[in-house]
Amino acid sequence: MICSIIYMELVMYLDIEDYEIILGRILKKSKEIYPVDFGYVDEALVHRGVGITYYGESKKKKIKLIVYSPSLVIGNDADEIWAPTLSNIMRLIENLEKRVEKYFQADYGLHNFDLARIDFAVDIDVGSRENVFNYIKVLHNIRQVKRFSPIKYGKRDGEEKDTCFGLVGNSNGVEFRVHGLKHEKRLLRAEVRLVKKATIKEYTNEYDTAEQIRDLAERSEPIFMNTFRYIIPPGDFYKKGKAEKLIWEKVSDFKMKHKMLRLLALTPEKKSLLLAQKSMDYRKIPRIMEAFAEIDLSPITISKRHDVKMLNSLYSYLD
Repeated sequence: MICSIIYMELVMYLDIEDYEIILGRILKKSKEIYPVDFGYVDEALVHRGVGITYYGESKKKKIKLIVYSPSLVIGNDADEIWAPTLSNIMRLIENLEKRVEKYFQADYGLHNFDLARIDFAVDIDVGSRENVFNYIKVLHNIRQVKRFSPIKYGKRDGEEKDTCFGLVGNSNGVEFRVHGLKHEKRLLRAEVRLVKKATIKEYTNEYDTAEQIRDLAERSEPIFMNTFRYIIPPGDFYKKGKAEKLIWEKVSDFKMKHKMLRLLALTPEKKSLLLAQKSMDYRKIPRIMEAFAEIDLSPITISKRHDVKMLNSLYSYLD
């Protein structure tokens, strides 16, 4: 499994005078800057994987660096998932520092910006485009877990319900998404996004921006899996009837067997894993989830209207 950074946002806050000095200079120099509702967007570094936005509406002025393709910053293809080796991480930081300093004529550098968002991703080869949509469809049956709510579908990020499954943290500043890749028909991309500065600080003890990026990149896999495991139950996916049969065959503890069957029935009924767990009115829900994992069975079942009969556990692709 290769897990790496696919997106970052860095923010620098300025007083009015400094903001206007920088903006005035860039307006004279850049041929790729244009006005928008909130200020300006400069695409001078887009070919290098970085966009620059100027926010001038509020009293507190800010400049945001949007590293939309760390792969381009490194020198790879734009959509490539790169291995977070130490050399790649250092090349990312060094190239980003050089481009920021050159753009701001050495008046400002990477250390002047705060890391405000960072996205991690893993590409999972599920064998076919059909399976990509099959997994997204069955993951929608999770709908909600503790501390996370469903994303509002529509045109957000260009993704819609049939092509994306996602949950947003209620207050923890973490987002989770699974979606298909247009240019890679067999790949399912899973993303974990830390979208608040406070959240980022919870994941790293570093204060310097470059050191934060290095630290988070080096620990990208455990950070990603921390949220992936929390949201996606382990085990293969089956239709409800087959799942019930497996529980009867493989679970010897009579009380646990009936608890598992109850959760299996409640999840589609309540249309939410979280609501089903709450309806159990049982303090040892983690033990029930462990029992499902022990027989390699997901408590999330494939709906009757879904043509596929069985899907391998997503964890089987992550070894």
